[in-house]
Amino acid sequence: MSLDWQVLQALIDASPDGIVVCDANQRWPVTYVNRAFEQLCGYSAAELQGRNLNFLQQSENEQEGLSILRAALREGTSCRVTLRNYRKDGSAFVNEMQLIPLYDHDRRLTRFASFHRVGFNNQPATLEDVPADPMLNTQRMLAYVRDDKLTGLLRRSYFEDLLRRDFALTQREAKPHTVFLFGIDQAAAYRDVFGALGAEQTFKRIARTIAGCFRRSTDLCARWEETEIVVANMSVDPLQAQRLAETVLARVRDLAIHHPRSPGSRFVTISAGVVSEPPAQRATSAQFIARALVALRQASTQGIQRVVVSAPSNK
Repeated sequence: MSLDWQVLQALIDASPDGIVVCDANQRWPVTYVNRAFEQLCGYSAAELQGRNLNFLQQSENEQEGLSILRAALREGTSCRVTLRNYRKDGSAFVNEMQLIPLYDHDRRLTRFASFHRVGFNNQPATLEDVPADPMLNTQRMLAYVRDDKLTGLLRRSYFEDLLRRDFALTQREAKPHTVFLFGIDQAAAYRDVFGALGAEQTFKRIARTIAGCFRRSTDLCARWEETEIVVANMSVDPLQAQRLAETVLARVRDLAIHHPRSPGSRFVTISAGVVSEPPAQRATSAQFIARALVALRQASTQGIQRVVVSAPSNK
């Protein structure tokens, strides 16, 4: 699998954690930072460009984690460290940092990628085992920015990029394209009873159940909103789409997850909005998703465990 730089940059910018790319020469100057890192440290990308991030330690340059980090940079290996850093406004923060070396096609070390998040306590720095295959580092980085951490499904931004590609293909070939948008019924009421952690674990189970119903190579499954899953399918015709959505709804109900506040059911259920048709020449993938969202809202107003299929558009 290959990605052009624009797609990869969009994925990196969508990451909730700070990501920095620096050159592998002996100064390790910054060549790229994402928005999350700018917010983390208070410096703009322009202020960080070309600088070594060691200035974030200010005068605290004898930290235990720094010796591990410097050794990893010199040797071209991975490490995970916890550092005390300072923002532009002078405030201190604990920086949990993971460093990964990046290699080109000739297996030459060209850059380092680092991932940063705020830590809540000063845990001791620890070494991380270096993968035997250096290409695995790039795969891990792509997985990090591609996959939703909770569900393991695609992130929304990555899904949207792939959907535009597939949508253009079906549009060109005048073949049907289907978008399903699944949402948990009475999700707020469930969260009120079981709390955020309970709601997240239930959503994780539901997301995996939905994904298990779409296993073809042309299927794309992603987390859309906090309690919604979106699926794009290139192999289901409009007549099959509603039946498939109803099958997915039944699979989720069969999980028998107790929902004490759901009207009409003792268990957690989901509803679905569906758009399934050959895309018109001027249609866009974003319009398909918008229509699926409207259909899902209509399903939710009708009750629980409902499927609404969007009426065909006027071509």
